[in-house]
Amino acid sequence: MHATRIARSAARSMRIIALPLTPPCKPINGRPAAEHLTYYHFITPPDNRKSTWSKWIVAKASDLWAGLGKAPEGNWKRRAFLYGERLVDRLDFEELALKSLDPSLGPRLSNIVHTSSKEKEKTTAHIPLIYPPSACTSPLPHIQSLLAKRTPRHKKGFWFWLAVSPLTAPFALIPIIPNFPFFFCVWRSWSHYRAYKASQYLEGFLKQGAIVPQTSPELDAIYAKYAPALLPDADAEKPPPPPSEHAPAADSTRQEEETAAASAYGPRLLLTKEAVPELQKLLALPEDSTFAADVYRALEQARLRLEGGQKKA
Repeated sequence: MHATRIARSAARSMRIIALPLTPPCKPINGRPAAEHLTYYHFITPPDNRKSTWSKWIVAKASDLWAGLGKAPEGNWKRRAFLYGERLVDRLDFEELALKSLDPSLGPRLSNIVHTSSKEKEKTTAHIPLIYPPSACTSPLPHIQSLLAKRTPRHKKGFWFWLAVSPLTAPFALIPIIPNFPFFFCVWRSWSHYRAYKASQYLEGFLKQGAIVPQTSPELDAIYAKYAPALLPDADAEKPPPPPSEHAPAADSTRQEEETAAASAYGPRLLLTKEAVPELQKLLALPEDSTFAADVYRALEQARLRLEGGQKKA
């Protein structure tokens, strides 16, 4: 019953599914805290609106790109497609998640704003934020911090790639081969713009307190079933140093506790890739959904960031 409730309610209104990838960690023994990574999947009602010129352009570009992937192996079209797919996999999964959200399909912010001091606040417009309580506490602080960083970054990226795109005009003089640098710049600008507008949209709801956290026992069960082993941590595996003869016993006890905490709560993945099909089934997503590919990409990036010492912000 609870599993179908998420899917049925998503058909009527917007939902945010928070999937923690790594646990929040505190600084231990002077080491910087590991970044808390969470993938957010946005479920919106189906788009039944009439086709517009912008939707036509996006659909046309998608069809042309898919056509390159159908070219024979070794063909320049096929090679260009594979290289482009590798570029997409290198983009931050946070950007790709925000870009997938179409604010026009979600509730309107005006539905919760006071129009006069005498009018009561409308409570019909809110966005549930569904998360597994065993994997994290309320994800509201995390998504607030994420949007605070992402909004200016995507605004800057939108204008940067838009300004760079005219510089690629000389590549159009090359016969036969399309001007890939120009299309890449336009696509990056469009991607940043989509992520920027989605980030702005979510920030507006956060300021109004209209994003409401909701725990999900179903997600909890999946996290418990597909929890991986801890990643090896060289520093955590080292035995604690022997206490100094002149050091108080309290300091020795504190060091042992910090070492144990580093081992138990060190950076690690919270979910394996085997959980993705079950997550997709729980959310009752359509067959053409990119959810599986997006979560696989997010898990792989989270693994690389952990192994790389949290180099990415």
